[in-house]
Amino acid sequence: MEKKLNRVVLYIKREYQPSLLKEAFKVTVKNGRLVLFITFIMFSYYSLMKFADHLVLEPVLSSFVANSMPLPKNGSFTDSDLALYKPFLKDLRFILAFKFVEWAFLCVVLMFSVAASVHSTYEAHTAKQLGLKDMLCGLRGKIRRPLKTSIWMIIISLASAALLFFTVGVVGVMTEGSVTHYLSLAVLVFAALYYVGVFSLWMLSLVVSVLEENFSGLKAIYQANELMKGKKLKGFGLMVLLILISAAIHKTFACLASLAMAEKVAFVGGAISTLKIWPYCLMKLFVFAVYTLFYHELKQKQQAEENAALYTPISAIAEF
Repeated sequence: MEKKLNRVVLYIKREYQPSLLKEAFKVTVKNGRLVLFITFIMFSYYSLMKFADHLVLEPVLSSFVANSMPLPKNGSFTDSDLALYKPFLKDLRFILAFKFVEWAFLCVVLMFSVAASVHSTYEAHTAKQLGLKDMLCGLRGKIRRPLKTSIWMIIISLASAALLFFTVGVVGVMTEGSVTHYLSLAVLVFAALYYVGVFSLWMLSLVVSVLEENFSGLKAIYQANELMKGKKLKGFGLMVLLILISAAIHKTFACLASLAMAEKVAFVGGAISTLKIWPYCLMKLFVFAVYTLFYHELKQKQQAEENAALYTPISAIAEF
């Protein structure tokens, strides 16, 4: 038993390479100014949206709920009831417009942070450390490609979720009792593991979209999947580690905020909930840095295999 545990530990050390996380951390620290600049943009967006939700959206939501109360519940209404719908529809249009603008800005900020983080990390690791001007100039044409890739990954994720829900429904109909419980649990465990793999492929696809021209959408996803052949377990392990780190950070700040609320120090609790945006943004950039280095490793492996395949026939001819 002890030998098996030692083998597992050695496998994790060899395959998941904590050195990759260390190198990503070093590169992130090396790009300190750029990382702070990108983090500041992300922090500004999330902070402004949080305040906008509190100051603008919450009153409209309260009005929306209040205006929905007098509406007819049976689906039939008279001409006099039409006046009741006007404030309700006005609030609904405002909420939809507000959320659309919020999501539009979110897409811009996230795609900028992806492109900037991946580009600066790759350059710092393989060539030189970039300045702010060099980084911004290098982002031309690299921001839209990750967006297209993300849209396709969202479609794939939603289609997979629909298939999994259908599977759970079929299991519920075809079985009963404890069999239904265990089979449904097995499907849910499979879904959790599957989506960890999907998120890993998603991150690598974003890196491919930024670093390789003419690769976006399904083409970038296919390229990322090809690069991960033989290393999917490592990508899965990296994503698990990053999820655990993110969960630990979130739990720490949640505990601090709850303690502040328990002590009835609302200002401190609000400050903690705002300050946690910084490590949240930094963690996102660290994930991009890790998968950028993972991409570099996979790319080197692919090039080595291509060179070996190229020189093998030449060496055989020379020997002949």
